[in-house]
Amino acid sequence: MTTQEIDIVAAVWAVMADQGLAAVSMRTVAAAAGVSVGRIQYRYGTKDQLIRASLETMLSGAEEHHVEVTHGADGRAELWELLSHPIPRAENARRGVAIFHQYVAAASNDPELARLLAEAKAGQERRVTQLLRQLEPGLTQPRTVARSLVATADGLTQQVLIGAISVTTAERTLRRSLARLS
Repeated sequence: MTTQEIDIVAAVWAVMADQGLAAVSMRTVAAAAGVSVGRIQYRYGTKDQLIRASLETMLSGAEEHHVEVTHGADGRAELWELLSHPIPRAENARRGVAIFHQYVAAASNDPELARLLAEAKAGQERRVTQLLRQLEPGLTQPRTVARSLVATADGLTQQVLIGAISVTTAERTLRRSLARLS
């Protein structure tokens, strides 16, 4: 990805964070990125393609981050990271998670966004299942348990985003869910 493409994607996220996904347009993104509308149209074609490219960048960045932070980690540490990473612990993380949830909401009307998000969630669930099989060999139905843990983490993340619970409460609840496996 070129520096300009990175700037454009960051501008999409800035518009989303400040004004919401509905405000994303070639014009608002061009203004935020400091480039011409024509440059964005040349690279991305349509608003929908721009939004999809920004989601793909977010998902690949999350995957790269996961690989980086879990390099050399044991299975339990990787499992914790896979499940707890979306819980927004800092303000910049809160913005990123809020942007992600805007994509989730938009996916109900955009089959391509839905496909991208479903693939990412399926990958997360597969890896959690693999780790559970390694860490808890006697566990029955590890895929069902993985799905439940992912859903729990997602729900806790949403509760933190809306201010219903604190980050500490979310992490404590998730740790208790994991402790029940042993």
